[in-house]
Amino acid sequence: MSAFDGAMATLLADPNMAVAAEWRAATGGPWRSLRVMLTTAAQEIGAIGARGAALEAVLRFADLSPDTPRRGDLLRRLSPPETWRIEEVEPDALGLSLRLTLARAP
Repeated sequence: MSAFDGAMATLLADPNMAVAAEWRAATGGPWRSLRVMLTTAAQEIGAIGARGAALEAVLRFADLSPDTPRRGDLLRRLSPPETWRIEEVEPDALGLSLRLTLARAP
């Protein structure tokens, strides 16, 4: 484990920084437990410069390896319970973590 991976594991273990969650592929199968950091990122929308917010989750790639989340998969927080659909998946430059952009699941 590299120093960066160790730091990420420490952040995800901290109950003040991360929450218990589960991931499941859109094709079905079992829910897989993991920890994620949830953030709200401000985004500029359109030419007029309006601002919007997107919910994002950061997780360690090693927690799901060899599987990789894809658009359409589901992520749910356990407490308080809430489920989202994954819209975008962005790996970091070192391949240690993934940033998921989320949308409320119906």
